[in-house]
Amino acid sequence: MERTRMGPSRARWVIAAFLVSAFWAEIGCTSRITSDRDLVLIDPAEAVKLLDGPKTLLDLGSNAAGAWVDPRSESQFRAGHIPGAISLPFQNVTVDHDKLKGYDVLIVYGDDYHDPKAEGMSKRLLELGFKDVRTLRGGLQAWADLGHPVETGNQG
Repeated sequence: MERTRMGPSRARWVIAAFLVSAFWAEIGCTSRITSDRDLVLIDPAEAVKLLDGPKTLLDLGSNAAGAWVDPRSESQFRAGHIPGAISLPFQNVTVDHDKLKGYDVLIVYGDDYHDPKAEGMSKRLLELGFKDVRTLRGGLQAWADLGHPVETGNQG
């Protein structure tokens, strides 16, 4: 039986192919690319029940169960936001997402329906490993339309 030797160029190609496939296997296992299908939309009334429910049931004064997340700019936040919301402008989420650690549920809202910042922030938080991220259907506009309070200034 005759054995053939692999030439240097073929050997390099095989090694390169192996390294590329190993790289993609590793990346595929550690990163998660989210899509619109990953978004969980929630109505304002459902969101209030979700965030207030654990405090009422357990009679705890802590807000550790959940948080409102406002991905809009600081000036938009000061102009009006959901009381108690955490201002985390979208462009800062990769660096400052630690301020959201410890919350079981994050509800992200933007200005209106299908707000690209709110949807983008929800996807990014999922990619960063947050497990329960919801997007407020209708955003701040739907919140205000239902008569819920809106704060102004730097509170929250």
